[in-house]
Amino acid sequence: MSTWLWIALPLLFLVGLFVSALKDTKHIEKNVQKNRDKMKLRRWDDSKEDWGVPPGKYKADEKDDEKKNGD
Repeated sequence: MSTWLWIALPLLFLVGLFVSALKDTKHIEKNVQKNRDKMKLRRWDDSKEDWGVPPGKYKADEKDDEKKNGD
């Protein structure tokens, strides 16, 4: 009986964490969809600030090749 408790209770805890994380993400998605017009969303191309590399544009291999060729 004691062995089952040592196995089952941590598993139930992990399952509870997973389920609550799923509920939180669904709640956040609903809030984002409802309040999207109130959010100040920025486009990568329109901003004057340097936000870094836009998603999907960064190529790690090219940077490494430039460093090797530059030395």
